[in-house]
Amino acid sequence: MSGSLSANANQARQLSSSTQPSNDTTTYWGGSFRPEGACCISLTIMACNDAGAGRPGREQLNIGLPAMEQPPPAGNLELVESMVSSIRLGKWTLARDLAVSAAVSDHPDIRSLAVAGRILEILGEWPEASVLYRRFAGHAPTLLYPQFRLCHVLADGGRQSAELERVLATLVGRAPANPRIAALKAQLSMQGGADVPEPFRAGLWRRWFASRARWHEGAAVGRSDMAVVVIGFRGQPGLRRAVESLLGQDEKVEIVVVNSGGGDVRALLARHSEVLRIIDIEQPLYVGAARNVGIDATAAPYVAFLAGDCVARPGWVEMRLATHRKGARAVASAMVAADDGDLSLAAHIALFGARSPQVPAVQALRYGASYDRQVFREFGYFDPALRVGEDTDFAKRLGRRIHPAWNPRVQTEHAGPASLWRFVVEMYGRGRRAANGRSAGIGPLGPRAAIREILAEARRRNGIADTIALQVLKVDPRRLAGLRCRLRPATLAYGIGLVMGRRELRATHRGKRVVPSGQASDAASARSGGDGGRLDMLLDAADRWLLETGGEEKRETSGCLDEAARAAAFDEAHLQVLAEWLIRHGRHQRAWLLGDRVTIDLPSAAKIHHRLALAAHEAGDIAAFELAALDALARDPDIDGLWPLFQSVFPRTPSAPG
Repeated sequence: MSGSLSANANQARQLSSSTQPSNDTTTYWGGSFRPEGACCISLTIMACNDAGAGRPGREQLNIGLPAMEQPPPAGNLELVESMVSSIRLGKWTLARDLAVSAAVSDHPDIRSLAVAGRILEILGEWPEASVLYRRFAGHAPTLLYPQFRLCHVLADGGRQSAELERVLATLVGRAPANPRIAALKAQLSMQGGADVPEPFRAGLWRRWFASRARWHEGAAVGRSDMAVVVIGFRGQPGLRRAVESLLGQDEKVEIVVVNSGGGDVRALLARHSEVLRIIDIEQPLYVGAARNVGIDATAAPYVAFLAGDCVARPGWVEMRLATHRKGARAVASAMVAADDGDLSLAAHIALFGARSPQVPAVQALRYGASYDRQVFREFGYFDPALRVGEDTDFAKRLGRRIHPAWNPRVQTEHAGPASLWRFVVEMYGRGRRAANGRSAGIGPLGPRAAIREILAEARRRNGIADTIALQVLKVDPRRLAGLRCRLRPATLAYGIGLVMGRRELRATHRGKRVVPSGQASDAASARSGGDGGRLDMLLDAADRWLLETGGEEKRETSGCLDEAARAAAFDEAHLQVLAEWLIRHGRHQRAWLLGDRVTIDLPSAAKIHHRLALAAHEAGDIAAFELAALDALARDPDIDGLWPLFQSVFPRTPSAPG
């Protein structure tokens, strides 16, 4: 098998870059179309390892795609299986070569083109993917899917062309009632203004918020291998120091400041506006949403993040890039205290002690990571509904497949608290929010038990702080007494916050805080430890509203279902629960839209697309069935009996032997 595939890839590299177009009109699988002659793919073959980490060594290859004049015989199922296997093993160099083989094959089939298109999309090979989907559409002109994906590819690649408008208009004309196509049209209509440069004018960065936003594009925004998203809230003064710390790095970076919730950020950063991209969003955003906006509003192959109250130490960019270029797909950041004062050091020990540069690599907590941009196309984005812990949630999704590298020379400085009181208040708030991540013990907690819990948590954190101070940071024991005077009230406040947060969480699970709304709320982050309590509560509330209104979906029901979609996001089991509820209640338009949510949140998940395809087939919605089925088959070509069902619905499309 490997020999034949290699030969196919070698043949692809040797193809002529042009052929004469045909003027014949050919009847083709039940449709009539005029072959365009040979397409020409300009492929970027990157010299990188099997983890797909490399960036240098690009070689441009022109690959001619000869026009097909006869319906192809059975396709190569072996090629499909090899592409899927290479994805699962993370062998992206091989996956790219196999996708090229599928793109130039004389006898492609639907599944091979769908899988190959997904590979090229994950790799960000937008020109190559667009050529593939054009050819896909030529092979199967009765299908919507290749044109649907072509629109996404043109938008993701920043190509707001006449072709995009034409293909979108064709889609809308062929399936005007399909909610996914309508949502795509609505998304692409939210274009930025004249200040937004062409690569970002498609407006994908706008999908994370609903309010107005202003875009500023400096005339000298840096072009670099690394983009840094500086996250601001209400234009806090610390943003200036954060930006200046990046401008002072040895390596030039692409900087985008994402500020939300107000504040005059343009005036604050006026001195450096020529080298900055600034997105000022009226609506307050959680950190995950701000991160996502920045990812969509930058182009560099690696993406890092810097909070508005932090400073990048010298070497922050250089050391990150050096580690990425050695093959790391994610690189963590160490944390250092802003100064050597007792209060600043105490706050550092309590909040970030386990991320100190002195911590051994095997023990360091690896947060503050930068990522290869491809990671977001493989695993999805940050959860925009989480008030805190969006990076922890993302790390859990990555699991063991991507573990951030530890380079202690990548150092981030966090501003210390202005006073002991501010330190205590911050620790109380962190404890209260941390309760959302602990699913155990949500039951009643009496006064004595609450006191025991508070003291136990304070003792635990005090013990950790002492260990870090003495064994890691090598603090002089004579200084430890002064640090403890500042740490003890703060750890006690953390324990109190944790208990109070648990009580609030219990009230939420008892249904006292059902808040149907049009925006993400604090309650939306109460998905406590993945137990789905918030989702169940919202769906129960939607059931009650439907019962009261005789099955009619009014404002209250819509609010609950909108909130349920946010509560289920980024969790496959929760999304499956929501999909089943929507299907069972006949809310098919909402159910079909889950396909778009899953594509962004969980790009590799196939089971939900599979379930939606079966439901669409049962409902007799052929357009919804096609989009969901090919989404599933692009991720798992052999998923539970879906391919025979697809062939029965579309019997005249090219196919491989099953």
